[in-house]
Amino acid sequence: MNAMVLCAGYGTRLQPLTDNVPKPLVRIAGFTLIHDTLLHLASEGIDTAVVNGSWKADMIEDYLKNTDLPLKILFQREDKPLGTAGAVRKALPFLGEDFLVVYGDNLTRQPVAPLLELHSRLDSEVTIALAPTGEPSGKGIVLTEPDGRISHFREKPPNDVAESNFANSGLYICRKSAVMHLHDGEFSDFGMDVFPALLKEGRVLAADTPGGYTRDIGTCKSYLLACHDVLSGILIPYADNGNIQNGKLIENSQTYDDIELKGTIWIEKGSLISRGCSLENCVVLSGATIGWNCSLKNTLVMPGTEVPEDTIADDKYLKVF
Repeated sequence: MNAMVLCAGYGTRLQPLTDNVPKPLVRIAGFTLIHDTLLHLASEGIDTAVVNGSWKADMIEDYLKNTDLPLKILFQREDKPLGTAGAVRKALPFLGEDFLVVYGDNLTRQPVAPLLELHSRLDSEVTIALAPTGEPSGKGIVLTEPDGRISHFREKPPNDVAESNFANSGLYICRKSAVMHLHDGEFSDFGMDVFPALLKEGRVLAADTPGGYTRDIGTCKSYLLACHDVLSGILIPYADNGNIQNGKLIENSQTYDDIELKGTIWIEKGSLISRGCSLENCVVLSGATIGWNCSLKNTLVMPGTEVPEDTIADDKYLKVF
């Protein structure tokens, strides 16, 4: 089976981390997201992956050319993003009759086999992997019948009226006929355009919760949580180099005299932590400087940021500098 990995977005929700790098090339506790995604697809039996790119497309293409991967990669450049379905329509000549679609901003370990079984049993046009979410208002919610057929889509409903907390997790098996009606080069989105139209036409769409880990890293909060999941061992990277020790990944070369590090910690190369600081459950990215005697908890420090001395950010909620 072949796959389409969607990587053409701007990553605006994760700015300023994505100001100079496309989201698929963001590092998560020591590894690159697109590398991990492609290794997962290879482990699930994918032979060929089409990866698209628009913003900072050269960076994505160069990375793929210079990375040793156990599957064939085809790069699809888009002068402007075509949307999730529009990108798949453009790539159809390389995907086959049934293929996998994967959102490139998700960190995932979801298995493909349960989706294939349901896809075959119901002879569906599209079979979507679902995952529970605590924030339905930020997701595409999917309602299903007992046999797995999709009955309704609810795009980002208010949390207090959501009928379900099962959301499209950005991984699904798609049949060529689901997008063949689109014009090549036409902008189209699966959630907003294609899925509702297919359902209205009476076409069979299915969904299942295949299990396995999945997290959208599109926001600062979810990115920090993904880093903590890796540092704590909830998710093991495919390219694990064993550098995480006791929940901590220290990539810079400074000494840590008179500095307290607690919980899960990732300090990226090129950053500097000053003496007298206390960090707990923190990620400090390249080029960041933390001044003297700071106390930071549940904090994400963005690249190049200077945190003033004596800063205190020690409550239970995420803080971003």
